[in-house]
Amino acid sequence: MATTTITPEPTARDREGAPGPLRRRTVRTIKVYWPVATATLTACANGDLDALRADESFAALLRIVETSPELGDFGVYGDVFEVSLGAEGFSVRPGARPALGSVGGRFLSATLAVTTYVDAAADDDTLARLLDRLADAHPWEVPVIELSAPLDLVSRA
Repeated sequence: MATTTITPEPTARDREGAPGPLRRRTVRTIKVYWPVATATLTACANGDLDALRADESFAALLRIVETSPELGDFGVYGDVFEVSLGAEGFSVRPGARPALGSVGGRFLSATLAVTTYVDAAADDDTLARLLDRLADAHPWEVPVIELSAPLDLVSRA
């Protein structure tokens, strides 16, 4: 993993024991849109984040993040991911075998957008393995998984 340390000019706060310098490293984001029960989305919106672990669908995604050391590696922190609450809309076309809805209908799904990170230097086989695990565990017939181009991530770890 290539990292660059950014050392700004010291300030009074720095001299008083503030955290270390910022580091920049190149990563790729993996963003997965994951359906959850409406009750889970509601609970999270009300501040009950433990509802994520209790959601059977989301638990499958958590297991992948927690057992894939390449995902969310921030040095002294691991398994790092972010969750955004939302909804996804779709129409079911002929030939589909939807987990939600039926052919010809328009539907909304309570959905979480889950973002984690992988080192940009990860080889194609590692990326393929991680993406396959996510797609295989995903409850939708056509999972929506984004893999970004390499980008710089700034952190103190």
